[in-house]
Amino acid sequence: MGDTAYPSLKGKVSEDEWNIRVQTAALFRLIPFMGWDDLSLQLVSARAGDHFLVGPSGVLFEEVTASSLIKINLEGDVISESPFGVVQNAWYPMRAVHEARPDANFVIHSHDDIIAAVACNAEGLLPISQPAAFAIADGLAYHDYEGVETYEERTPSLQRSLGATNNAVILRNHGLLTLGYEAKHAFMRHYNIWKACHIQLLANSAKHGELIRLPQPLLDAFGNELMRLGQGDGTMDPWPGLLRKLARLDPSFMD
Repeated sequence: MGDTAYPSLKGKVSEDEWNIRVQTAALFRLIPFMGWDDLSLQLVSARAGDHFLVGPSGVLFEEVTASSLIKINLEGDVISESPFGVVQNAWYPMRAVHEARPDANFVIHSHDDIIAAVACNAEGLLPISQPAAFAIADGLAYHDYEGVETYEERTPSLQRSLGATNNAVILRNHGLLTLGYEAKHAFMRHYNIWKACHIQLLANSAKHGELIRLPQPLLDAFGNELMRLGQGDGTMDPWPGLLRKLARLDPSFMD
């Protein structure tokens, strides 16, 4: 059955790296909590200085801890000692984002059913809800399915689709990539798009006529709303509460 226990690295790595490890482990734990998990096939990665942190292969997201994260370089070579392996080919789509975007300190890639269902729709995410409006204003791109993405030669096309300013990519017929300067940004973008996709599927199943699309001037105004929210005092930030919830459920993510 195997043992996923791993000796604590707290005090053995820099304080900055340890904080990044805890934040990244929190992302791993939140994905199954939200129901976005696909066994161990989805991905989370984080930038730690000149290196990157990824999950150990064969370990479920609910088992990942701050110390069990594996440090690799941009090429996917393992830097830190670990009894766990890394599926190097799975690193390519994450590498594509980190390499193209210096602001992408955290990246989440999921295969959630609700998001994947919308990703199979030719029209993609429709501007019919407030979460969708925020997602579109925040920079939402699309990437056509080219087959299994675990090939190095497919990274340039993904980077072109991502562009310089988009913060999320719906992978057609596949899933979603979101990035963030902080862990909470990558998570909240994923959550917001998941919410928008859920609303869209419910609206489609219940409709008795055309769906009401938000007019373009209103969509344009959501860019200003994002700026206003970003300048707030943080009292509406759900991230600390999510960390407290994880700590109540199972504090081992901080080990």
